[in-house]
Amino acid sequence: MKTFVPLADPESVFPLLSDIALFGALSGRQMSEVCRWLEQGVFDRGEYIFQKGDVPSHIYIVTRGKIDLLIVDQGLTVQKKTLVAGDCFGEASLMSMQRHAATAVAREDSEVIVLSKHALLRLQKEDAALFSLLMMNIARELARRLRLTDELLLGHMRTHDSG
Repeated sequence: MKTFVPLADPESVFPLLSDIALFGALSGRQMSEVCRWLEQGVFDRGEYIFQKGDVPSHIYIVTRGKIDLLIVDQGLTVQKKTLVAGDCFGEASLMSMQRHAATAVAREDSEVIVLSKHALLRLQKEDAALFSLLMMNIARELARRLRLTDELLLGHMRTHDSG
């Protein structure tokens, strides 16, 4: 498993984090508190961040580079999305406490910041209000993604029905 190191300059990521839904409505103090728990890591082109079936351990935020999110099933690979700076991933698996349903691989040399499952559990004990706000933000983001998935599925079904 990849090892991550504490952020060298946590305040340098404030501008990036403030534009991410996961950190919406956090005060400056709360953002500083969350940054205490963030770590960073580097992935080389072609390196796996996680693979389908892995136990989730982190929420990932791309800070540089590109990460491909792939759906792999019975030898078939479909590119679900290419993630770029500011994109967040891994939170659905972490929240559902289920193994990763997708594979994430670095499309190019990339850097990420992560919030570990361990850090989230510690945050829950130390600052329940901040933990609750993060969970609410994650739930909202997952609800948005579910709605988008529903719209894509319905659009696909309409296309097939009219053809």
